[in-house]
Amino acid sequence: MTGPRRADILVTNIGELVTFREGPLARVDEKTAGIVRDAAVAIREGMIIDAGPRGEVEPRYSAYEVVDAEGMMVTPAFHDAHTHLVYAGSREDELELKLMGYTYAQILERGGGIHRTIRMTQEAPLENLVSQALPIARLMQNTGTATVETKSGYAVNAEGEVKMLEAAREVERITGLRTVRTLLAHVVPRDYPGDRGDYIRHFIEEAIPRVTSRKGLATYFDVFCDRGAFTLEETRRLVEAALRHGFRIRLHADQLEYMGCSRLAAEYPIDSLDHLDRMPPENARLLAERGTAAVLLPTSMVSMRDFDARPPVEAMRKEGVIMALGSDFNPNNQTPRMELALDLSTYLYGLTPLEALAAATVNAAYSLRIHGETGRIAPGYRAELLVWGVENHRWVGYGWGASKVALVINGNRVFEAV
Repeated sequence: MTGPRRADILVTNIGELVTFREGPLARVDEKTAGIVRDAAVAIREGMIIDAGPRGEVEPRYSAYEVVDAEGMMVTPAFHDAHTHLVYAGSREDELELKLMGYTYAQILERGGGIHRTIRMTQEAPLENLVSQALPIARLMQNTGTATVETKSGYAVNAEGEVKMLEAAREVERITGLRTVRTLLAHVVPRDYPGDRGDYIRHFIEEAIPRVTSRKGLATYFDVFCDRGAFTLEETRRLVEAALRHGFRIRLHADQLEYMGCSRLAAEYPIDSLDHLDRMPPENARLLAERGTAAVLLPTSMVSMRDFDARPPVEAMRKEGVIMALGSDFNPNNQTPRMELALDLSTYLYGLTPLEALAAATVNAAYSLRIHGETGRIAPGYRAELLVWGVENHRWVGYGWGASKVALVINGNRVFEAV
């Protein structure tokens, strides 16, 4: 008769374990969330080896470290599906301009907004980009984020876009925070020595090939398809060039104006459409049919002070769209904590607490196509878990304004959240 198996970590006395073991989830409720009460999780060599009722799991293992969850909730860690982590400078003065009544377009006309960030990012050396991003990346880690998608897009020329992506890769090397890196065609720069067509040709003929020539530098390609950025036809040209070079696709779409950008899911294999504040409800069926995730960004609505439109969540729910969440951390939106995105999504978008949790974990992992390795609590998945300081999922949104996450478990590391 054999004795207990070895585990490096045993998380026990879990009041409510939210596993999402069958995700990603288009429809989320207590049954599909895979909730187990009075539960335990066993971890060995950074991987989950067992999870389920405490009375079954706990006797099977002898652990080097026992984590007592004290009857609190345990969930997968967060995966932030949309950020702009790397850039130079700051724009803190622009908040006052917005409060004085200036629109974002007017701030752009004054040389501010994204054009200001472009100037500073182009001028910054690689080491400055890394040093500015490092404390934000560490804060993300220490508040429960295991993966962050991060975009280029603030250097706009081929050399600068490569520099931004290399900075993101260096941040990952230093911190261990997993990054999913995206080459972003953001806007046509104001001072580009040519017309729009010349710039698009530069991006297609210089930026895309230069990034792909550096193995593993970026997985995704993104276009800001919207008013003031790229038109529908320009987006098609850019996406088709990126697909020829082997990129996966995600898009900024339907945020400021509906130009038909979300309809591109019918034409191309698009993993995620992000923002969607002005997407018509009838397009939800298309996203569901194509398996395209909708990445919702509630903090962006607040930072832009744009409360006139919201993503058609009810239509997405009805049609079975996989909804994910991102923090949209960027120079205009200083929100590195994913927990804030969860809480705001309940108030601004009407997501239920379980929908918000799924959107920030298993569904966000799906939008990044890493859902086969993380985002769930099940044997064979990475041990990326959160021990909360609350008893159950109904506290998501209910207790907001301060962090409710108590402990972060990442591989064989256990540390207090901040």
